[in-house]
Amino acid sequence: AVVSTQSTGNRKDLSKELSDLVVYCQATKIPKPFIPHKIDKMEPYQMCSFTELTIDKLAKTVTDYQNLCYFNTHQIARMYPSWKRMDSFNFNPIMPWGFGIQMVALNFQMSDPPMQLNHGMFSRNQKTGYVLKPAFQRKADYAPYQAKSFTYDSNPLKVTIRLWSARLISLPKGWNKSGCYVTVTKHGVGRNGVETRKSTVDRSGGICPKWYKEGDQDDGNVFQFRVDFPQLEMLQFALYSGSGEVLGQRCVPVDYMRQGYRSVILHNAFSEELELACLLVRVRLEPATDLTEMCTLSDRNVQVDNQLQKKASDLANEIHCSVKYRQSADAELQGQQETLEGYLAQLYNLRGQFVNMFENPMMFN
Repeated sequence: AVVSTQSTGNRKDLSKELSDLVVYCQATKIPKPFIPHKIDKMEPYQMCSFTELTIDKLAKTVTDYQNLCYFNTHQIARMYPSWKRMDSFNFNPIMPWGFGIQMVALNFQMSDPPMQLNHGMFSRNQKTGYVLKPAFQRKADYAPYQAKSFTYDSNPLKVTIRLWSARLISLPKGWNKSGCYVTVTKHGVGRNGVETRKSTVDRSGGICPKWYKEGDQDDGNVFQFRVDFPQLEMLQFALYSGSGEVLGQRCVPVDYMRQGYRSVILHNAFSEELELACLLVRVRLEPATDLTEMCTLSDRNVQVDNQLQKKASDLANEIHCSVKYRQSADAELQGQQETLEGYLAQLYNLRGQFVNMFENPMMFN
């Protein structure tokens, strides 16, 4: 293909064959109604942009979020923070990643946990910035918050973390030996969501705190998590001073974790590596409970959610009835008040007549 040299004014004619070799992502509006029938009519190169508020709205109903997951198996989607975030703090990107959204925009000037999760997510694939979706997330019927999704080949895990010690931590100014502690947080996609475990406080005051004591197996420093989608979920280790100041943190993808004694290199709030600072932990990875039990448990969660929704609906109906009753009572009370005001007006007129009769004796003749 050769570019044509012919030109008309400022416009140059290009070879169609050459132009066809270039694939662009064409921005287009979100199809309405947002249903599979409309999604199937879109071209592969068409891309839609969703705001944070739109995703939150779609996530509230089962049908809409299923359609969103279906959309992301066919088209490219982008998500932006809400314009209402005037302070530039970010939303949790785990949920849109769980829905399969390919490009999730964050405010990179912030050093908040969502940016730390973003750094953990793209630490995969040798930090090239590209992460391939797992195979189960590319299926048309993928739905991470339903029991049927547990039948996918996601290899659910039971993760056990045994906290041992820390090494060469950076002590904050004014260190007063208030101690330090560690939290381990699982950022999940499934129904478990976010779970946080907290260790005991080490008050040795040194730069190498230790939590493990020989022979003390149940000391509050062993944490267990059930991970339904290891390819999408992360564990975040955070080291705090006794006053709550963050001394270091690290987000680790679950599917990149290995068994045994591991050194977790700590980062600062901007996900920059802290020199020599790390946590020593023991990691145990086991297959999670069998899928049948997991589905049953998820179905129970759905039943509980339905019961809660029914109770909320009943409560709303009761409140609505109470409001209607109060409005009716207020109307009746207003009618009685108007009647009483009429009686008082009549009494006032009678009183005026009697006064006139006594002041004018001629009226008695």
